[in-house]
Amino acid sequence: MASGIAKTIRKKWPEVYQRFMENPSGASMLGCAHVICVDHTNDLHIANMYTQIFYGYGGGKYADAEGIEMALRFVASTAHAYEIPVYMPRVGCGLGGLDWITDVQPRVLRVALEFPDIDIVVCDLPSQKEDNTNEFVTY
Repeated sequence: MASGIAKTIRKKWPEVYQRFMENPSGASMLGCAHVICVDHTNDLHIANMYTQIFYGYGGGKYADAEGIEMALRFVASTAHAYEIPVYMPRVGCGLGGLDWITDVQPRVLRVALEFPDIDIVVCDLPSQKEDNTNEFVTY
């Protein structure tokens, strides 16, 4: 949780990072997710999705597309139980090195089809778009 969206979450909600550090790490966690309620009043939950074992800045593929799908399936199941939507970045496509269109989007769509009663909203940061506007895509 030292870069990307994870770094932002760590800074805003330190309890999420604390829970992350309390959990096991390594290959056995790939595809797992932990959901932490950070605001009971507004029913706001943050999910730590374990989507890669290694990381780096060399342009390699570090994220695991199957791990993303497995973790998202758990998050979607939890969202279904709480009757809340899922908001997520293009996980695995920044420093994780995956391609959104070929590697990750098809897996997000599969999970969305399994849980048609919840919205899975993919959010882009304004800094990632030339016109500096927000973009949200709901599946």
